[in-house]
Amino acid sequence: MRRIAAFAVAAVLAVSTAQALDVKSPGPDWTEAHRSSELVIFTKDVEEDRSIVAVSEVEVPPEVVFNVLVDFERYPEFMPYVKESRVLSREGDSEVVTYARIAPPFVNERDYPLKVRMTRGIALNGNVFRIDWTASPEAQPEVEGVVRVRLNEGSWLAEPLSGGKRTRLTYRLLTNPGGLIPDFVVNLSNTIAIPELFEAVKKRSIEKMGALEK
Repeated sequence: MRRIAAFAVAAVLAVSTAQALDVKSPGPDWTEAHRSSELVIFTKDVEEDRSIVAVSEVEVPPEVVFNVLVDFERYPEFMPYVKESRVLSREGDSEVVTYARIAPPFVNERDYPLKVRMTRGIALNGNVFRIDWTASPEAQPEVEGVVRVRLNEGSWLAEPLSGGKRTRLTYRLLTNPGGLIPDFVVNLSNTIAIPELFEAVKKRSIEKMGALEK
């Protein structure tokens, strides 16, 4: 009976913790597109462009999450819809130009070269990590039959929780996917693509943390 009671208390605490994801709207013009105990997504459309802010928490330190996110060449192994991902050039250890090709459902493949800046260990005793990117469409020749995404600006921000043992992960994106995309496909990004993205990053980060602890 005591074991059952203890399990019940633990379950209640786990639910309470899961429901404690406190994320407020970025502003009055934003729409809350998705909210669960694990992920909150806001969107804002300006003409043909879409802005996205998504926030979740990961049960590993920020540096581990950061190292997963900058492992660009292995994106096809764990990132949803990514068919190809390469580093085209590097400038020191803080800037790279990357190329990715994705195969989202229901539409033609897309690709996008990006200029990426990586900031390691900023503020809070070196426990905050940030990745910023902007589109660099001329960095790689276009591929016939693949739609080139020319607006792709965003960031990942990994901030410490629980004394650095956990991470609050914030994803920001401003994009125009290009081509003709039905509204229902655009809306799938809120309910399927972004949750899958965060789930992939979380799973990979937990795997990497487990390997480090061995």
